[in-house]
Amino acid sequence: MLRFHGAWRITVVGRSADFDQRVVVRGAYGLRVLPGRVGAAIDVDEESWTLSLEHHLWGRSWQPNLRTTPGPVTEHDGLRSQLLTSNDCHWPGKPLDYVNFVLRLDQAVAPAAVPVRAARVNEAPVGAPVQAVRTVSSGWPEPERERESRPGREAERERGTAPAALPPRLPSPVPSPSQGMAGEAVRAGAPAVTPAVTR
Repeated sequence: MLRFHGAWRITVVGRSADFDQRVVVRGAYGLRVLPGRVGAAIDVDEESWTLSLEHHLWGRSWQPNLRTTPGPVTEHDGLRSQLLTSNDCHWPGKPLDYVNFVLRLDQAVAPAAVPVRAARVNEAPVGAPVQAVRTVSSGWPEPERERESRPGREAERERGTAPAALPPRLPSPVPSPSQGMAGEAVRAGAPAVTPAVTR
């Protein structure tokens, strides 16, 4: 009697015997029997269950097979398999390792989990640099407001060491018609000519 765990499929793959053969499965859900015909199969899915091979002598009841030998467990293409060979009974001149009955047990193998790299605690996404753009609606710079926004300006003002505020910049005067020639001469770099006054 052999013990197994989990889900397996049992398939009869060989028989060379004068007596009938069968497979008996015992588990928490009772007893199940698989006839010893080549190609017959049964699925078993229990936490723990046992398997035994039996033969039927002429004029007698079912008897356990003399020897059951489990083969190595192999895995291929996600399937785990194992062969069981059995000698039903002994006769004079019959080798003890003679094979009368052969089963194959198959079990699906769950795929291995792929490791997932976990993010480290000290890793943080790096954002793109942000460039601040300062706009002035009047078109003129505001040096005094910029100066006041600098760190420590309030302390300098309290100590009386802060520089005086710059006067606001006024627009350039527009020359009058009488000063048109003088204005043009000054902008051109020539000496201004004062017109004579006739009294």
